[in-house]
Amino acid sequence: MSVPTSSVDPSTTDLPDGSASEAATASAAKTGRWGNVVTLPNVAVHCHLLPDGRILLWGRRDSPTGTMDDHFCTPQVWEPATNRTQPTPQPRAATGETVNLFCSGHTLLPDGRLLVAGGHLQDGNGVNQACIYDHHANTWTPLPAMNQGRWYPSVTTLPDGRVLVLSGSAVIPGRGTVVTNVPQIWDGKAWHEAATFPGPPPLYPRMHLVPDGRLFVTGTNAETPFLDLHANRWTGGLTRPDGERQYAPSVMYEPGKVIYIGGGNDPGTDLPTARTSLIDLSGPAPTWREGPPMAFARRQHNATLLPDGTVLVTGGTSGPGFNDLTPGKPVHVAELWNPATNAWTRLAAESVDRCYHSTAVLLPDGRVLSAGSGEFAGQANPHDSHRDGQFFHPPYLFAGPRPRIDKVSATEVADGGTVEITTSGPAVGKVTLVRLSSVTHAFNATQRIHVLPFTTRGSTITATVPTSPAACLPGHYMLFVLSAAGVPSVARIVHVRGPATPHAALADAALETEADASSPGPTIEELDDAVTERVRDGRLGTEVTVGLTAQCPYGLGGCWGGAYEALRTLAGVGAVRPIANSADSTATVYLTHHGLPDLARWPAQLAESANASYHYRGVEVSLTGIVGNVGDAVHLTVPDTAVVVTLAPLEPGTEVAWDLQARRPRPASVDELQAFDRLRTQPAGGGPVRVTGPLRVSDDGPTVLVRAFASPQDDDQLPTTPRG
Repeated sequence: MSVPTSSVDPSTTDLPDGSASEAATASAAKTGRWGNVVTLPNVAVHCHLLPDGRILLWGRRDSPTGTMDDHFCTPQVWEPATNRTQPTPQPRAATGETVNLFCSGHTLLPDGRLLVAGGHLQDGNGVNQACIYDHHANTWTPLPAMNQGRWYPSVTTLPDGRVLVLSGSAVIPGRGTVVTNVPQIWDGKAWHEAATFPGPPPLYPRMHLVPDGRLFVTGTNAETPFLDLHANRWTGGLTRPDGERQYAPSVMYEPGKVIYIGGGNDPGTDLPTARTSLIDLSGPAPTWREGPPMAFARRQHNATLLPDGTVLVTGGTSGPGFNDLTPGKPVHVAELWNPATNAWTRLAAESVDRCYHSTAVLLPDGRVLSAGSGEFAGQANPHDSHRDGQFFHPPYLFAGPRPRIDKVSATEVADGGTVEITTSGPAVGKVTLVRLSSVTHAFNATQRIHVLPFTTRGSTITATVPTSPAACLPGHYMLFVLSAAGVPSVARIVHVRGPATPHAALADAALETEADASSPGPTIEELDDAVTERVRDGRLGTEVTVGLTAQCPYGLGGCWGGAYEALRTLAGVGAVRPIANSADSTATVYLTHHGLPDLARWPAQLAESANASYHYRGVEVSLTGIVGNVGDAVHLTVPDTAVVVTLAPLEPGTEVAWDLQARRPRPASVDELQAFDRLRTQPAGGGPVRVTGPLRVSDDGPTVLVRAFASPQDDDQLPTTPRG
């Protein structure tokens, strides 16, 4: 039964009809206009446009007084035209247990159902469930369990109707927080593994289906690889010029053409960027290039494809760090990018902060719903969570009369087919298809647009749908006609079915997975074991523990992909453990030699790839050598090298390990603080000693602050840093 949540927003009935003043209309024609703020049944952290025009949404918890780690949720279906809501049943796993779909990934299937993968146990620790929502029946159907819990995965619909799930973190006993590199494909009946990502992928990777059938990851890391499912392999070589940019939207604004917008944190200031990057994947040698900057630096913002082909950016924060809500830092002014002119235009300002956990979706009437924000770890002010939304009327709604779609020949058309559209009002200048939205965490995984060629005969136009299902992904689209002035009609929702995809439910498809033909490759755990084996065999040099504090509040273990990528570029590094120590917020790397790390270069090299997504806290080294005294000083000499370091006591505050909850160095134990005194009282001539502690380099040379020492033969001193 539908239940009204509040009075209807007047903006749902005040689309331009000529009654507004000329001054107001002229102003709105330049900057657009925001309607009133409307109450929603929850914080719209996850927001989807359904094929019947309603909105499906859910947040972190049903009640604002619930816990941050509820293990259930009640998604709501909201009807913008009447502002009425209908709860769905609570989603359940195949075991029958309720699950929380917060921090899941999702995509709209070719038949209009929504597939959701992963969800929330605790921050960084996902569930291995997946389920499908059917809006016709208002039901959730659990799927078989995935290979690992997934928190922050991305989900992509493939041209043949299958679905690929990439990334997502979970807590693995004995390993700590692990971001899986094993993609899985759902074929309607079972899960299959695809080629493993070369290392730990970013959370919520920004993935797009390219018209040639490959998948392309545009972020959030700087390295942007392709996945070719037919060859079952990843290929790379492309690097975005602005480096790692977390919590930024990536939009395929034309088939094969992508814009990556803002995000991340700049070195030195911790501020997000206003920079954009562009790439055309349809050419023989695609290359990222610098795009025009926005007027405002933003992080946690949303980007929405509009029916005229422009890109609307809303919300976000311009402040430093992860999600700065200091007054004046959230950006309320919207901006519009026009690919035809490659320029940004400032638009009207919305009323509410829309930052972390905000969403934005295009509606069939041409407006955009901007909603959500809040419900994050460490949130101090309950008023920062917004169970509301606001409608934006883009400038095109004030540019003249709207054409109307009076009739379509069919609401279902195959790739390569045609649709006849009977129109009235101003002459039609453009016909577009815009796929329905499914958005969360600053990324709309399903939106894409097609400009359709058409012919005109009287009041009827005949438009042709692209022939390739990779170019025009099967599913539900909003069909718009636009006047010569660029004013869109109210859309009709049509179903595009690919020639290789059965029109029946995906569960009946039973399609084969190309990836089954060959090994998917090593998992993150196997890659980690391989590094350890190289250390045991003596094929790697000095062990270095690097202290990194992630900008994201969930620790280094989950927010790890960009750090891993950056650490591999450091001078003298031969290997990086692909699982971070989530308990201490540290990474373990091994040098190519038995010397010291190049601390003069490392901070700049980290920033070159990862920007300021991670704060560098220093390093700890483990060196094996002979201890000796020179006057009052204690030295360690590493045999067969020129390395001689001064040894000194560990002092409180110099620890590399980090207490994530307290946001300060993890206090050393009494035993660690006394390690240097015990070492210097050891009898002379006792043989090699393995010394571990923070490394400091000054004009007087290198110094190790002794935290621990032991004989290198001791089993418990093998160079295997515990995973937190």
